[in-house]
Amino acid sequence: MPITLGCPSCGKRFRARDESAGKRVKCPYCQAAVPVPTAEESAEAGAPTAPLPPVAPPPHPRALLPRRRAPRPPRPAPVASPEDWGAVPSGLAPTAPVPTAPPRAFNPALAPPPEFNPEPDQEPEPKPLPTRERGAKPRPKPAKPEPKPSAPRTETTPDQVLAKRWAAVRRGLFWVQFALLFVALLGFVGFGKAVYTRAVGELPKGEGWVKIDGYINSGGPDAIPLTKTEEIDILTYGVPVFMAGFLLTIGRLFSSGGPRNSGSRGLFALSGLLALVSFVALLSHAVCKKAQFTEEAKYALTAFLLCAPLAEFWFLTALTASGLALKRPAVARAVGFFGFLCALIPVLVLFGLDQYKIHLQPQIQPAEDRLMYEQAALLIGWLILVGAYWRAVRGVRVAARDFIRTVEDAA
Repeated sequence: MPITLGCPSCGKRFRARDESAGKRVKCPYCQAAVPVPTAEESAEAGAPTAPLPPVAPPPHPRALLPRRRAPRPPRPAPVASPEDWGAVPSGLAPTAPVPTAPPRAFNPALAPPPEFNPEPDQEPEPKPLPTRERGAKPRPKPAKPEPKPSAPRTETTPDQVLAKRWAAVRRGLFWVQFALLFVALLGFVGFGKAVYTRAVGELPKGEGWVKIDGYINSGGPDAIPLTKTEEIDILTYGVPVFMAGFLLTIGRLFSSGGPRNSGSRGLFALSGLLALVSFVALLSHAVCKKAQFTEEAKYALTAFLLCAPLAEFWFLTALTASGLALKRPAVARAVGFFGFLCALIPVLVLFGLDQYKIHLQPQIQPAEDRLMYEQAALLIGWLILVGAYWRAVRGVRVAARDFIRTVEDAA
């Protein structure tokens, strides 16, 4: 009868003839040589054929993933013996039992939750996605926080710093221009007196109207006598001179706050100090002369004659430096024209006055008309001189104003 065999290579069964017992036959499936047992060998094995090896199933994909190991409990720290920290050896002193904390009862509520270690064949259930029912209103989106208002910029550019400096110069020159109004009033005093003399008569004479016990017109040895004519001169000349000197000093000192790179800062400051000294010297000269302090009056007049021209020189130089820094050459031309007029005054006094006395003065009669014409000519020359001074100061103020507006428009 045929013999049933199992191929150890492919695991399939097939039949062989009885004549092939004790020989090798080829497997019809994989062509591997398979030995055919004899009848005695089959009887001894208790089976007609050899058992086939079991085929292992393919591994699950989850089995290839590394398993998460549960964290190991921490090992208790070793307890140091008394000999380790320098106690008496155990053989010399009795040892006492180390006190330990009493054991606590197990509380399942305080136990940490067991970690989830999925098996290779078990996958964690995905969380369901939130769904929105039909017809339901959409959830409102959280409102975005309103942006905070930005803080104003505090950064200043170099041009803005220069604009602040030129603004100080402009304010100071305003007071200088205001002082020139009082300077211009001085030219009208002589002309007004001449007109009054020609139309009305001589000015009031005699003892003055103001009387202060112990000081003015009181009859004492230390009192200062003043006539009505002198009081009129103090009112018409003294008040404009005081206001002009005070405002010129203040304006020039304020103008010293200009930028350093212009070169006019120190010039304005020096001019203001010299103007202050000359102003005080002029007032001291007038008081000392009337109080009959001759020596003191001379010193005060000398100080005035020295400081006043220097103050005007440094002030005109500062105006020129400011005009060049602001790129206004017209300021330099205005200062030059004023200097030309100042240089022309000595020429007119030395040569023109002599020619006038020889040729024109005898022809003008009466004396009141001649005096009025002379004062009118002096008034015109004085106003021309003050107008040239005004033009130089105004040129710097206009240039500073244009520079400030340019910086403000750029910002």
